[in-house]
Amino acid sequence: MADVFAGCGGLSHGFARTGRFDVVLGTDIDGAALETFHHNHAKSGSNPILVPGDIRELEPEDLGARLAPLGLDREGELDLLAGGPPCEGFSQNRRHEIVTEDGLKQFVRNPLDSTDPRNDLFRYFLDFGLVMRPKAILIENVPQMVTSHGGATVAEIERTLARSGYRTSWRVLNASHFGVPQARRRAFVVATRNDVHPFEWPSASHGPAADGEQLMPIVTVREAIADLPDATERELGRRGTNHYRATESAYAWSMRSDTATPMNHVRRIPGERVLTRLRAMRPGMISADLPSHLQTKSAYYNSYGRLSWDQPAKTITKSCNYLGSGCFGHPVEDRGITMREAARLQSFEDDFDFLSKSEPHVAKMVGSAVPPVLASALAVQIAKAIDG
Repeated sequence: MADVFAGCGGLSHGFARTGRFDVVLGTDIDGAALETFHHNHAKSGSNPILVPGDIRELEPEDLGARLAPLGLDREGELDLLAGGPPCEGFSQNRRHEIVTEDGLKQFVRNPLDSTDPRNDLFRYFLDFGLVMRPKAILIENVPQMVTSHGGATVAEIERTLARSGYRTSWRVLNASHFGVPQARRRAFVVATRNDVHPFEWPSASHGPAADGEQLMPIVTVREAIADLPDATERELGRRGTNHYRATESAYAWSMRSDTATPMNHVRRIPGERVLTRLRAMRPGMISADLPSHLQTKSAYYNSYGRLSWDQPAKTITKSCNYLGSGCFGHPVEDRGITMREAARLQSFEDDFDFLSKSEPHVAKMVGSAVPPVLASALAVQIAKAIDG
């Protein structure tokens, strides 16, 4: 598989750990994220070709030519082309303040920006796909991609690929329904060539009973992070024994390292003003529940919130290092979650290292990624389609 707009590699990591896919190429405009991408794939035996920088500076044929040393530059040789074009142009996560006719203040979502140039990156992705004509194509994005402009984006994707002999379907999946301890909704578009067996969407494995079938319980924050060792004052790296706390959580055991303490588990104590807001919060409270003297002029809905031990996390975003950007407070300790805790909530194992000395950059890598456990569920089904 080739992973375009790969970031740190959450999507392709989930595919690789099924044992069915070899990651042969990764692209991203963030060269440091690609270093993390390569480092972790190399640990599992892959040696992907890296293409850093803005891929729009390459013709799709030139990008395909990068696979020539592997004999995969010919049409139809690649099994899977996957990627998540940057979603900021579709995302409506931010809110702004308006004043209604009766003089009241109200927070509303920002309108979709149809002029955002990042909205066109999916077209470059499609052009590359039409040059390579892989057996399957996977696109990941925010849910608004399938609803924005009356569904025009996915309709264009379907028309474009149908002309080249692909059948296309799309769904919005909740990561918590597939064993990820996070209520994260993402849109996926899957296309398979007409000569490939039809793709079937994975069924939910976690959640309430569906169609008479009993599913496993949703994985909670406690099951995900309570066994981690104490957070440290500085990065200690992967050394020494692991010092995990006792747990009966199967999820936690599946995330643990067999060799050493995890990286990126550094305690973050916020400034006094932010800390005062956090101390006033209890799990389940939102920013509007803060006392009036602690409220801000504008805020995200879940700003300064605490995670609940007995619920899945809210969406982990690329600003998960900042308490003012969402529900990123530790359930009981007066601090934000560490980047390792954020990674656990995204279903990255403790052996997955994020190589950056900048905490905001690590947060961006973690929060922008596709949860690997969710990616694995899709990988199994795509592999079945390719196998026929």
